[in-house]
Amino acid sequence: MPVTDTITYSIPVSLTDAYRGHKTIVRTHDASEITTKFSDAIPEGLCHIRLLSLDGDIEHLKNWAPGVPIDLAIREPRRELPLLYRYAPLLSAHPLRVSVPLVPGFGAVVRLAASLNFAVKVEGGQPDQALTGEMLQIVGYYLHRTTVTEPIEFFHSLFLSFYHRDPLTLWTIQEEDPSLVRYVTDSGEETMTGRLAERETNQGFSSFMQELQDEIATGKGECAGCGFLMNCLGYFKWPRREYPCNGIKALMGVMLDAAGELRRDVASFQPRSEGEPS
Repeated sequence: MPVTDTITYSIPVSLTDAYRGHKTIVRTHDASEITTKFSDAIPEGLCHIRLLSLDGDIEHLKNWAPGVPIDLAIREPRRELPLLYRYAPLLSAHPLRVSVPLVPGFGAVVRLAASLNFAVKVEGGQPDQALTGEMLQIVGYYLHRTTVTEPIEFFHSLFLSFYHRDPLTLWTIQEEDPSLVRYVTDSGEETMTGRLAERETNQGFSSFMQELQDEIATGKGECAGCGFLMNCLGYFKWPRREYPCNGIKALMGVMLDAAGELRRDVASFQPRSEGEPS
């Protein structure tokens, strides 16, 4: 049966059968659960596997379902950093992404993962001043290090959004827009994902973004008149509305300037006509 959902469900491996016919992210602490469950066939609509622990045996993943992406969920950056080397051999069979929380030590994980040719996703939303400084360093690393071959999110998609003048929101980039992604608990309850898991909305999951827009539009806080509002949409004001965004706006400004510089470079490039001397 073809999968036509616009919603992706993050589910535990135990609920795979209940969500057949839907787009899914299947998560587990033990990679062997995945290879056992999907030993015969990969369910249609599987987006990627999310490994919640990096400590287990992964040898059997090398020959399992080539092409299925695997997301490695880091929880303790300093402890788990060296474990990334174990996963490098899997690149011959699987696209790999490292998801790392915005906590002390995240920058080292980003750099190592990028050097191993893993994609990266930085998760979180309200960094302190020290972490904002580290984020600025990572933005510079992403923009200027020629050896970076895979996306570092959310920087990559936000940069492209600035370049194309496309108001893609951070909620979408970070896979936290509840109209697009739902989190299903181990007991089968559908909730919002990420930092919104405890959010209650009176009009259902799909109305959250509109509710948030309305809330921001009627407010008089820092978001009012912010030049990055269409892309941020209050992402860094959750859960604490009083969070100061000075460092975040500086970071976005760097990316906006870089996107504008690239756009000007592309516009100024004039291909030579055939036969024109170089």
